[in-house]
Amino acid sequence: MTSLSQKNLINLAKRNEANGDMAQAIQNLEEALRDGHSNEVVLNLCDFYLKNKQSYSAYELIKEEKDLFTDSEIFAKYSKILSENHFLIEALEVKNITDYELPYSVEAVNSTVQQKIMVTFRQKAKPTKYDYDQLFKLDLSNFKNFSQSLLIDPSLSFAVRLVLCEDLFRLGLKNKFKVLVLGQEEEFIPRKINLLEKEPVYREVVSGIGSRYYHQPSQLPAVLGEVNLILGSLYPKLNKYVDDPDSFASDIASYIDNHDGRSNQKLFEKIDNNISE
Repeated sequence: MTSLSQKNLINLAKRNEANGDMAQAIQNLEEALRDGHSNEVVLNLCDFYLKNKQSYSAYELIKEEKDLFTDSEIFAKYSKILSENHFLIEALEVKNITDYELPYSVEAVNSTVQQKIMVTFRQKAKPTKYDYDQLFKLDLSNFKNFSQSLLIDPSLSFAVRLVLCEDLFRLGLKNKFKVLVLGQEEEFIPRKINLLEKEPVYREVVSGIGSRYYHQPSQLPAVLGEVNLILGSLYPKLNKYVDDPDSFASDIASYIDNHDGRSNQKLFEKIDNNISE
């Protein structure tokens, strides 16, 4: 729902645009959005970002929408933004997951720019989300090959490794990939795994943790953060390391509370050492 004040700011922004003042137009729409959510404001702001060559800002904004795939107007804008950003990989993920046809064609950047993106990413000691998202501009062949090279790179953070595995899953790839899990090379088929939070083992462990900290709700966020670090480090091979999710959850709780991971003590210490390296 768009309030009267938001509509006034939209009209003001359009007058700013007509006068050639895009910066002020965007500022007015950003102010309108701070007053509360409105699809009308979001759609207009996305358009203004695109007109002002701020395609990544438009991408960040549209990705926050809950109705990304269910509202046809929002989905169309999302598709246009993917096209403007050349995010081919994400477009392929959307098509694989939803089976929707995107109303806008999305193409990768040219091969020279793709090579530059890969070289730049390699040079980043701690790549940001923006750095990672630039990989969506690769064509499928380069994304697959580059992902494989990263997944067996011991210097890659477990967090980036996790996100890469999840993107390969979203692409629905059937071929085998190699990945380092706690320094050990493993194999997996992206199509046969789940997103971490959808993995049955993950859900059971988190449920077990929730039960154990039911009467200590203030501690739960920090504990769940630790759980995500542990399980994320083992992804996508959770089943290899977790035989009994409830017992594993109990050991995690003991490790966090008393520094005693019991039968999993060495595993937890190895994970902590791996993360800190």
